[in-house]
Amino acid sequence: MTNLKPAPRRTGPQETDAEAGRQLNTLTGWRRFIDGPPAPPVLASRSTWQHMPAAERNLYDEARLDHHARMLTVATSFVERTAICGRRLVLLNRHAISARRGLIVSGPAGTGKTIAITQLGRSHELLDRARRPHAADRIPVVYVTVPPAATARMIATEFARFLGLPVRARSNMTDIIEAVVGVCTDTRTALVLVDELHNISLTSRQGAEVADTLKYFSERLPATFVYAGIDIDDSGLLSGTRGAQIAGRFTLIPSRPFPYNNEWKGLVATMEDTLRLHDHRPGTLTDLGRVSSRDQFAGCAFVARSGLIDGLT
Repeated sequence: MTNLKPAPRRTGPQETDAEAGRQLNTLTGWRRFIDGPPAPPVLASRSTWQHMPAAERNLYDEARLDHHARMLTVATSFVERTAICGRRLVLLNRHAISARRGLIVSGPAGTGKTIAITQLGRSHELLDRARRPHAADRIPVVYVTVPPAATARMIATEFARFLGLPVRARSNMTDIIEAVVGVCTDTRTALVLVDELHNISLTSRQGAEVADTLKYFSERLPATFVYAGIDIDDSGLLSGTRGAQIAGRFTLIPSRPFPYNNEWKGLVATMEDTLRLHDHRPGTLTDLGRVSSRDQFAGCAFVARSGLIDGLT
């Protein structure tokens, strides 16, 4: 298990305000995610904190609050497996003309599926930047989410929204798809991440049309498609004619709640090391290890933030 350390980056108050509300499913928000959060604040001694002028202490506490709100992403074995499999598929698909292989990450809610695919996307884009440091016009990764009760037009619009393409009321599906395909081809998109796939139901006409639209995008774009969703393998998305086509082209990686083992203990200890609290007693989080792994993770977040609610001490 290794840490995914963010690249150092300065973030002033004006920049923080400008970043508010940006999300991964926009190009601006995705690039902010790639750049990573600012470096963790240095924890001052309690005596130094108590003697800080009020304005300075408020800024210091706000920096700690912002740090704990972000928290650290840890590369668990599941995240690393997803990244390795995804990178291999990108290489295998590089010269494919059709029938490109894809990846499906499926499992219960709260087991790290979104973290896994976004870390795959981040590692791919950072590698692309390292290979071509002066190519500012590339968009190596596209990240979209499937809206609830999605239609084919809605999913096409999600692609356009990520790329910042205007979608007018009179734009038809062909116009939107051609614009998306044109931009992705020109900017060398090689990885497409589609999250919340469980919002598609192949038993409805709309859901079937969404699945067909995603398949059409995968045929038009020279990119590797990665899907993530809750219990995809048990939802019916991989059954029937359309489901069989999906299952035949995609490798399935299951996500599961953490068992209580050494990796889980290491994850909790790593999370605990990121805390910036004056009165926190080391080992508090690891003492919670007998709770179920999913509740354990929630417990980590709760304990990490409890100091913020009680005065950030």
